[in-house]
This record gives sequence, C-alpha cells and structure tokens, in this order.
Amino acid sequence: MEKVRIVALEEDKIKVVAALHQMNIIDLRKSKLDATDDKPASYSTEISDSLIKVNGALQILPKKEVRGEKHESAEMLLKDVKGMKALDRIYALSSERKGIEEDMAALGNAEHIALAFQHIRVDFSRIRSEHVAYKAFEGDAKALKAFKKGVKEQEGIEVHISKMKKSFLVFVAYDKKKDIESMIKDMGFSELDLTAKYVAGYPSGILKAVREKRAENERRLRGIAHELNQLGERNYSHLFNLSEMLGIELERADAGSMFKRTESTFIAEGWIEKRRFKALAEKLQRITRGKVEIETLPHDELAPTHTNRPGILKPFEYLLNFYSTQRSDEIDPTWIFVLSFPIFYGLMVSDVGYGLLSLIFVTYVSRIVSRDGLVYNAAKIWQMMSVAAMFFGFLSNQYFGFQLNQYIIPGFTGFDWLKDATLIIGITIIFGIVQIVIGLIFGFINHWKRGHKMMAVSKLTSIAAILFGTIAISALFGITSGSLPLYCAALAVIAILATAATSGHEATETINLITHPLSYARIMGFGLGSVIIALLIDTYFTPHFSGGIIGLLVFIVYLIIFALLHFLNMILGIFEGIVQGVRLNFVEFFSKFYIGNGIRFKPFGYKRVYTKEEKNIGETNGTNRS
Repeated sequence: MEKVRIVALEEDKIKVVAALHQMNIIDLRKSKLDATDDKPASYSTEISDSLIKVNGALQILPKKEVRGEKHESAEMLLKDVKGMKALDRIYALSSERKGIEEDMAALGNAEHIALAFQHIRVDFSRIRSEHVAYKAFEGDAKALKAFKKGVKEQEGIEVHISKMKKSFLVFVAYDKKKDIESMIKDMGFSELDLTAKYVAGYPSGILKAVREKRAENERRLRGIAHELNQLGERNYSHLFNLSEMLGIELERADAGSMFKRTESTFIAEGWIEKRRFKALAEKLQRITRGKVEIETLPHDELAPTHTNRPGILKPFEYLLNFYSTQRSDEIDPTWIFVLSFPIFYGLMVSDVGYGLLSLIFVTYVSRIVSRDGLVYNAAKIWQMMSVAAMFFGFLSNQYFGFQLNQYIIPGFTGFDWLKDATLIIGITIIFGIVQIVIGLIFGFINHWKRGHKMMAVSKLTSIAAILFGTIAISALFGITSGSLPLYCAALAVIAILATAATSGHEATETINLITHPLSYARIMGFGLGSVIIALLIDTYFTPHFSGGIIGLLVFIVYLIIFALLHFLNMILGIFEGIVQGVRLNFVEFFSKFYIGNGIRFKPFGYKRVYTKEEKNIGETNGTNRS
C-alpha cells in the first residue's frame, strides 16, 4: 500500500472527485498538513434532501421492474427532482391514505362501543352533563367481581352491567365529584371512550353510519392504491435510478470534508495499492490537462488492510473480521483457518447422518437470508463443515451411530473411535503441534518485519522447545528410545528458558508451549463422546416392530425417542464442533502471531446496480458534475 497526496486546482475539484469515486481505488484520509479544512460541496444538503424525498417515495410505491439509465450530473438530478410533480402527488396520496387508515381505526373503535351498547337504549349525544359523568368499562369476570365489591354499592353511583361475548360491559353514571378512575384502577378494566369520533346517537345509528363510512373509505383506499400503482408503473424505475445517482453524488459532494484547501487548490490524501498508482496518476493528469500534482508520501503509519480473497474464503474473511481485522503487516491466516477448521469440526461431529441433516438445513437457510449478513456467511461456513462431518463420518463408519460402510464399499470399515482411541488422540495432538509451529513461524516473520528481533528469536526458541519436547515425551509411548529423548528433554528445557528470556512481555505465554498442543486432544474427546452417545441411543432406543396395536404404539414411541435423542446429540456435537474448532484456531493458533485490530481498506467508490456512467468522466466538456 502507498500513501499518496493529490494537489489540484479548486476549479477541477468536482471532476477529480468524480474520477476518484469512479475508479474506486483510493481510501481517502484526512491530511495532517497545517492548512485550512475543506468542506462539503455547497449543494450537498440539497442533494441529501432530494435523496430522502426520492427514497421516501420509493417506500410508498409498489415495487416495479427497474431499467438502467445513464448517470446525469448533480445539477440535472436536482432539477429533475424539483420538477417531478409525481413526487408531490405520491406524498399527497400517502398522507391521504394515512388519514383514512386513522379514520378506519376510529370507525373500528366506534363500532366496538356500539356493539357493546346495542342492547342498551342510550343516546351518546345526550349523555353529557355539567354535574353527571358517564363512563363505560370492559373487563372479565374477575374485574367485575372486584367492581361489585368495591364500587357498585356506593351511594351516588348508578351502574348498568351487561354480558358481552367474552367479557362484561359496565356503564356507570356518577357525580363528577367522585373519582371513579382511581377506584377501579387496578381491577383489570379497560375504558371505552364515549367521546371518541363517530360515537354519537344511538348504537344502531352508529353502526349504520360506521358501515357507510367504512365502505366509503375502502372505496377511496382502493382508488389510492390504483393511482399509486399507476404512478409506480410510470415512475418507479426512474425514481430507483435517481436514488442510486443521488447517493453517488452525495458521496462525491461530501468528500470535501476529507480535504484541505488553499485559496486556489485543494489537497486530498489517501491509501492506494502500489500497482494502481500509475493508473491513478495518468487518469488525473488527463482530466486536469496536467494541472495536478500527485506524489507518494513517506509514513510510519499502519497501512489499511486490503484483502481480495477468492469466493471460498469470503465467509471465513467475514468471520475473521468479526473476530478482529487483520493488520496489514501480518501474514494472512485465512488459508490455514480454512484447512484446519473443517478437519477439527469434522472429527468432532464425525457422522454422515448428522452432517447430511445439517447440510440440508444450512443450505435452506443460506437461500432465504440476506447475502451481506452474519447469518449467510455463517451458513456458508457451516455448509463446508457439514461436508467435512460427512467425510469423517464415512471414514469412521458412522451413520447415526450405525456402521454401514460394509454395505456401501465391502471390506472398507475405516477407523474405529472405540478401538483406535489412542491413535486418534495422538493424531489430534500432532495436528496441534503442526498448527502451533506454523503459528510460531508466522509470528517470527511478523516480528522480524516489524523490527522486533528479540521477539522474533523467541518464536524460534519456542519452536525448538515444542519439537524437542515432543521427541522427549514420545519415549513414554515407546516411539523413541536410548539417549535421544534425554538430550531432547535437556534441549527443550534450554529452549523454554531462552523463550522466557527473549519474549519480553509475552514471557507468561511460555507455559502455553506445553498446554496448547495438549489442548488439541479435546478433538478426540468430543468426537468420541458423540460416537458413544449415538451408540447408546442405537442400543437402547432403536425401534423394533413386533406386531399388533401395542407393538405399533411401542414402535412409534421408540421412534420418537430415537429421533429426538439423535437430534439432541447432533445439536450438541455441532455446537461443540463449532465452538471448539473456532477456539483452537483463535486461541491456540492465532495467539502465536495474530495481533489484529487492523484498519480495513475502504476505497472511495460506489457499487452501481442499474445506472451507467461514462468511463472517461471529466475528460469531455459538460461533465464537471457527472
């Protein structure tokens, strides 16, 4: 990555910014020069307001097919929005629809009150008095019992109670001096507003008026929907294109807040890939007719991290960034992560049936969620993990705990979790040693590049401690013999002491040279546990049909228990496989080299969907604002 500085004339700012935005290759940063801060373009607020107005209209209109358009200048876009009468009509119809919907709610409330009072002859327009208050409450039997006990028998209160479908109506007339509300506050009643809109006259008259008004409103709502649909047919595509173009122009207009300026020039700084510098310089020289200075700057800053990982790595990149963004001066660990995580997960789940069910589930999930979110990326990773679980399930001959390989490939049984447990635990520890050594090699390279020589040396001594220690410990299992293990044990101790002496503030990590490789034994533990649980389920709950009604019922009960227990074991295995697989990578592996907390490279640009723009923007007349 290179840090560059661009100095151009103020009169060329609009087309320079547009070119930078179109190229999408520079990560703009605020310059530290002692100069006046620049500001957004004068029309930025107007563009923002227009964008809000257009996006609001798009939310109101029904979705229609969008056809691409040619990108217009900011001036033309603003003129287009101002002169678009359809926008005002769309908002007017939306406002009218909102008012009708509120009116429909009032009609529903009036109808509810009228239905509650339909057996009581009361004229709501005549129950207003200077001295007497009228209230109506709705509640259940419990509330009514409390009301009768605490309120009904009081002097100066007249009560009418009627049974409704699922509740009771309490109509109360009382002296206004009495505080009825506080009396029934905690009884569980809800008050009916007898002064609400449309509550006037007798209940029968209210119901008739409500039906007529509702029919009128529904006709108008259908009319509004029809008109909005017509407006959408004529304007949705153009409005969608306007939204995209205004969004682009707003980013360009606001770019000035990242610049410095003098009386006649503006200064922009940012990060760019080295291989892109020549193309940037040529482009800016061309559109400004040579009236621009562009140079690389010496710096001691941490450059932003720019990654361009292929498709299979994209979900893992998302997970890695979710954990902590890689620094630009660190080795990219994604490939190791991609290779190791499926192996760890596959061994811990290790069942063809569990892998197949989870694959079907996550494939469905990946198709119904947004492609930009955590769920989608997690689902894509889980798909790979499910395939790994099926692969290792095949190698270990596990199909929901049953062994079926002999029926698929006669003579092939694979490895056995119960018989080969010692071998498996040895293999998993070797996995750990290999991955941790790779992590220490990465740590050596990273520290050496940063000039941390002693820390780099500590990574080499750590590797020596692990390798010599492994040879020494192998004697306990009869793998090595003679004096070699003793020499290696002595060298391992010396290497550990050297690591503690050279690793500075990381000296406390020395103990992890022993614990972290052993931590990989958890792969065998969780994998064996899942297999044993599946075997126990198959042994005690595999359904067998013995005939008869009783036999059928027993078969169904056992089948339900069998499926439920395998489902729970699958969920447990998947959860542990994900958690422990991620832990082994992020804690045991990454801790050897990965600092993270990097700055992501965010080029100044816009991803177009429908609109198109001239490639030679700013190089012809009349394109200063395009």
